[in-house]
Amino acid sequence: MRVLLLNLGNTTLLGGVITLGRLERRFRTPLADVRTGPKLRRFLAAEVRGPFDRAALCSVVPELTLPACAAVKRALGVTPRVLRAENAHSLRIAYKRPRELGADRVAAALGAHTSYPGRDKIVVDFGTATTVTAVTADGTVAGGAILPGFGLWAEMLAARTAQLPKVAGAAPRTAVGRSPKEAIAAGLHFGHAGAVRGLVTRISREVYGRKRPLVLGTGGNAARFRHDNLFAEHVPDLILLGLHAFAYA
Repeated sequence: MRVLLLNLGNTTLLGGVITLGRLERRFRTPLADVRTGPKLRRFLAAEVRGPFDRAALCSVVPELTLPACAAVKRALGVTPRVLRAENAHSLRIAYKRPRELGADRVAAALGAHTSYPGRDKIVVDFGTATTVTAVTADGTVAGGAILPGFGLWAEMLAARTAQLPKVAGAAPRTAVGRSPKEAIAAGLHFGHAGAVRGLVTRISREVYGRKRPLVLGTGGNAARFRHDNLFAEHVPDLILLGLHAFAYA
């Protein structure tokens, strides 16, 4: 069985192809480059080759969801299943209004639940927003927290100050910056790491008490924090794994 998987995020399109349970191909492109049905159709026709037995997608950009489904159907001849919080899946969502949980968080939680069955987990997704989500051993999404993602911290600091530049690049080795750029880099990286660490600690205590959940890191910015002891395992394809499970739900 060959399955196409798509995650329409706030800033990027993440996609993958799983054949017989193995991730055969993974791709990522700025969402701005595929923001219309024709653009996405041309991208898919160039990026992947059929045939596909199934397809699944999740989207946090509602106005693109139906055009994306149509583009997949026209380009590859398969109609994708669309994952939403209210759809049938193996999770129980403990939100006050379950349908308000973002589809990307549902996919990541489903990927965690199916990949690590029977374990209490916390999923940290380092995307445009950084989300921290508790998923219990029985498949309950207990809730979590959302904060601006690492990239947004840098953009907001540069946009709201007169003299501070936008700083990007590799993770700094020290929190003691000796120039404005070094100081910003240290504040952004270690400040974000500290915020995530604090949220994971508090959410773990509130949901699991004395038990220690498995903390999983995923998302486009997770790799830069892999040496900060924020997560036990880095699983970059967690959303794709969740979509793959949903394709067969």
